[in-house]
Amino acid sequence: MLSGKRKQGFPGLQRRVRPRREAEPEVDEQMSSEPEMGMDGDELSEDEEDEDMEEDDEEVFTSSHKITALVTNSPKSDASPPPKKSSIDISSVSFGALAKAQASMPSAKRRKRGASPSEDEDSDSGPEEVGRKPKHGDHVKRSSKHAPMEQSSKKPVSRRREIIAVPKMEVRDPRFDPMSGPVDESKARRAYAFLDEYRKDEMKQLRAEIKKTKDADKKEEMKRMLLSMESKMKARERKQRADDVIQEHKRKEKELVKEGKQPFYLKKSEQKKRFLMDQFAGMKKKQVDRTIERKRKKVVGRERKELDKMQRRPRE
Repeated sequence: MLSGKRKQGFPGLQRRVRPRREAEPEVDEQMSSEPEMGMDGDELSEDEEDEDMEEDDEEVFTSSHKITALVTNSPKSDASPPPKKSSIDISSVSFGALAKAQASMPSAKRRKRGASPSEDEDSDSGPEEVGRKPKHGDHVKRSSKHAPMEQSSKKPVSRRREIIAVPKMEVRDPRFDPMSGPVDESKARRAYAFLDEYRKDEMKQLRAEIKKTKDADKKEEMKRMLLSMESKMKARERKQRADDVIQEHKRKEKELVKEGKQPFYLKKSEQKKRFLMDQFAGMKKKQVDRTIERKRKKVVGRERKELDKMQRRPRE
């Protein structure tokens, strides 16, 4: 009988057991309860049953291995559920079945699976080296603002990149710019003479506000403002009188030059003397005395300060 001729297996190998399928529990129970039948309806021997079980194991492993390889190589998404673990015990599969399954896989998938352990090793490795170059995304500081910009050659250059820095535009007034030439103060004074009328009106309104205001602090602030405006106005008038004296002298010298005489240029001291003479000419005697006394006190105070500085210096 066939059942009596039982082949002796290798002592190192163990009997293969077919794993149970979870999807078809009823079929497995039926197959385990009833004896397997051959093509002619006869019962199969134990050796033939073992060979059939090994072939079924190889087919199940290869199909499940291909499915898991496709799942691992497919792009992952956040919404996809985690892959289920295979129900096959890999330790019970023979090396021949593993070799056949690996040969049936495409070369690209095999390469990706072979590269995964190295990636895992790199991820498990320690911290990055200290001396390694920064990544492309890191911003490297330049040694100076004139140094060239460092960028990766593998990344396309954006069209919006600033190659040459555009200088900042500065607004300038051509009336007071030295590039427009020297300023003629007499012309500017005549062109902006209407501002003096505006200043006089402001001073008039400020005096009226000082009389109406009862707040002491606010009144003191307005008085300081009025005093500043009056002193600036007096300084402008004084400068205008000095310019008028010089212009009058130039006009007279031009007439003398036309007559054939040599021109005479005033020194700074002579200009100041003529200006004082013109200033005192329009004053009364008391006003002249008061002005001279004020001038004398100012000179005395300046001399006293100079003497104090000389006394404080250490003797050598």
